Parts: sequence; C-alpha cells; structure tokens
Amino acid sequence: MEGNTPEVLCVTPQRKRTWVPASVTNLYSTKRRRVSFAPADLGKEVKPSPAQSIIHSEEQADRFISARPHVTLPLNITPRTQRIARGFGLIDDKLLRYSAPGASSSHQPVSDQLRVSFSTLLQKAAKVSPTSAAGNLGKRKQFTLALDGPGIPSDPFAYPLTWSKKNVIAVACGKDVYYQDLSDRRIVHLCKIDKVCNGKTTSVEWSPTSPSIIALGTTTGSVQLWDAEMKSCIRTWRDLDWDPVGGLNWHQSQDLLTVGADNGMVRFYDVRQPDAVATLTRHKSKVHGVRWNYDGNYLATSDQQGVVYIWDARASKTLDNDRMMGGRVRHGAPVKALAWCPWQSDLLATGSTYPDGKLRIFSVKSTNPIPMPRHTIPLHTAVTSIHWSPHCKEIATTHGTSWNPNAPTTGRMVSCPSQLSNSLTVHTYPSFRRVVSVQAHAGAVGHSCLSPDGTDIFTICPAEEAMKMWHVWSTAKEKKRESAFDKFSIR
Repeated sequence: MEGNTPEVLCVTPQRKRTWVPASVTNLYSTKRRRVSFAPADLGKEVKPSPAQSIIHSEEQADRFISARPHVTLPLNITPRTQRIARGFGLIDDKLLRYSAPGASSSHQPVSDQLRVSFSTLLQKAAKVSPTSAAGNLGKRKQFTLALDGPGIPSDPFAYPLTWSKKNVIAVACGKDVYYQDLSDRRIVHLCKIDKVCNGKTTSVEWSPTSPSIIALGTTTGSVQLWDAEMKSCIRTWRDLDWDPVGGLNWHQSQDLLTVGADNGMVRFYDVRQPDAVATLTRHKSKVHGVRWNYDGNYLATSDQQGVVYIWDARASKTLDNDRMMGGRVRHGAPVKALAWCPWQSDLLATGSTYPDGKLRIFSVKSTNPIPMPRHTIPLHTAVTSIHWSPHCKEIATTHGTSWNPNAPTTGRMVSCPSQLSNSLTVHTYPSFRRVVSVQAHAGAVGHSCLSPDGTDIFTICPAEEAMKMWHVWSTAKEKKRESAFDKFSIR
C-alpha cells in the first residue's frame, strides 16, 4: 500500500494578519509622521517650470498680503523646518513680508518702475536766477576783499562802517576815521577827532545827496560833518547832556540827518542850521536803530527795550494818531537791525538780539492800531543788520552769537554754536527758505553795509578787527531789443 499511497504536500496555512492594539506604542498619539525629502541644495536658486514662468511672469500682490516667495520648498511645513529655515535666514518672523527692507513695492509692475526711472533722467535741474544769492554767494562762499581795521569800536550797537554812492567805504577806528576808494584801493586818513571833547567815533554815515559829506557820531554826543574832498569839518552839533550817539541815518532826498541818542531822544539836524530842527521823545531807553524808507515818507526807530516806533514824516507824528499803543512794535530784546524794502516801500524788517533772536516783517499799511507782523522767523541768534536785495526777492541778515532756546533761563546767555553763528545768511521772501549761509568771521558780525549797486555786502567784526566784502547778488541783465536791421542788411 505504500506504493499506492498518494503524495501529500504539507502547506503551512497563512493566517490573516489582524490588528492588535498592543502592537501600537500609543493608541491615541497625535504625533505626525515626519516627512523626509530628497537632499536638496538650498543655496541654489530653484528654477520654476516653463509653465510657471509663463503664468507668473510678474509678481502680483494684494494691498495687504504680499506676493508668494520665490522658494518652492515647503520650509514652514513643521515647527522643526521653520526653526531650521529661520536659522539659515530663509524666512523671517513676519509672515506677510517676503521682500527685503527697502525693496520696491511688488504691486507696481517692472515696466512702470523703469518708466519712472527713465523720466527722472530726463528731468532738468531747477534754473537758478542769475541775480539770486544762490548763483553768486552760493557758488563761491569766499570773500572777495579783506581789510584790517585796528581800533574798531567793540560796542555791538555801533555803526563803524559806511559805503558811499561813489564806491568809497569809510570806517571808524577809535578817534581816527579812514576811507578807501574801492576803484583804485587808495586809503586816506580823513580825520582825528579831539578825544577830550568829542570822545571816540562810534557811528559814520555818508550823505546820499552829497556823497563827499560824511557824518560822525561820538561817545560824548557830538555830531560832526566832514568834507572828504577838502578834509575839513564843516559843522558840529553838541549834546548838552553828553549822551553817546546811537544810530545815524540821512533822509534820502533832503540834507536832513536823524540821530538817536542813549537818553532816548531822536534829533533831526539840517546841514544849514546850527541846532536841531526837531526832536522826538517817545523812547524810554537807548535808541539803537534809525532808518528812513526809500521814498522818505516813513521813519523807523528802535531802542534797548525792543520797542520799534514807525513815524509818518508827512504828518510829523506816529501812525497811531497819538494813541498810547498804536504804531508801536515790541520785541523781547534790544533791536538794532532795521531795513526798509526797496521794491515795496511799506515793508519793514526788524531783527532782535538775545534773548529774542527773531526776524520780523511789518507793513505800515496795516489797518490795525497795533501793527502785527506779517512774518516772524525765530533764528535763536543775534541779528545785527538786515539788507533787502534790490534785484530779487531775497533778504540778507548778519548774525552774532547763537543760543539754545530750550536751555533754562538764568539771565545770562549761554552760547550754543549753530550754522547761523557769526554768519552772513540769505533768505527768500516771503517763504524765508534759507538760500545760503556762510560764516563771515570768527567772531560776531558787528555791522554791515550794502554797496551802491546793491550787489556786495561789507561785514565788520570787532573781535577780529577786520572787514570783508562778499559778492551776494548780481544786477539783472538788460535784454537788448532786436531789430530787423540787426539781422539783415540792405544792399
């Protein structure tokens, strides 16, 4: 039977694998399985597919959500990959920001950006007027002439410098007075006053109607008239109170000299009369500034208390009709700098010293009983003189010491150097944008004067005992009218 027994194959039965809870480490684990990627060089730029390059040729971004990043790898899929990418600087903490700081806005097409860049190349620079200080003093911030002045008065309220219509400059040096003709640079000693009776010369002023006549004001209150051509004294007026002379100024069309004094008096002298012809007694302190406007109708005077009076020469009284507060302008510090506008005769510029340090513009045509300033420019620097340009709408100021307006008030000035310290500065009118500012001297600019043609300014510094001439403006070129006969010739 063994031979007939069939051969039986033993096959191991395969059991179906069933799920057994014990085979899982944690039945309720929420830990996600890590996803591994193929090794990739993150430093290389990942090139998009051709289809992507066609569809996304320009980035498009919403107003609040920026465009998607250029990296196609999912660097922020897990916290671990976020930490790694942040460590390598591939992403930052600002989720809605994919561009670098200062990058251009992604919502603006590249074509628009190129169009804007090309348009800036075609733009022309703003044309500078040839008469402006920007085209003269702004280009060459150097003085054109320097002179020595030994013995210049150290008083910051003195007027030791003047410029005549004949282009002759005179300077007071102690008890001596010199002048120089700038045409041939010849220096002449005019006079030496008697120190015992007349003291020292503090103020000088050439006559506009007789350019060879010069007025001298002294520390003892005497006023002298000298003829520069004859080198002789032609008139002397003495003050019985011996009060020093403040400002001097001639009337533009008459032989009338206006003199301010330390006792608050303003006197008027006629060259033909031996005594004063009129007197103003409104000021209560030292008169530092005296200035007639260009048509000779208005007179401005200023004093130590910062009070500025405007007088109507046609009515011989103040503009207030003798009311107490009318026609009076008040600064918070002594005022020496006064200047009338040559192309608008009703405008008056005033400048004050410490602790006010402001430049103000007034109009005599104001209907208010108390004139209010049209413009007030705080400079926090002592303003020593002011000049309007006769050729353009600009105004020049000279300055002394600067200070910090936020410093505690102690009654004593603490200097704080600034760009305006000891400078010659030019502003535009009426915007008062600063055109140019140059440091004129190493010390405070005591006084300055304008040339007869209104283009140059001479500054003087008592600390340096020096004077400097600056080319600030230029005269407007006259346009020659062309004629047909200039272009063509007749045969």
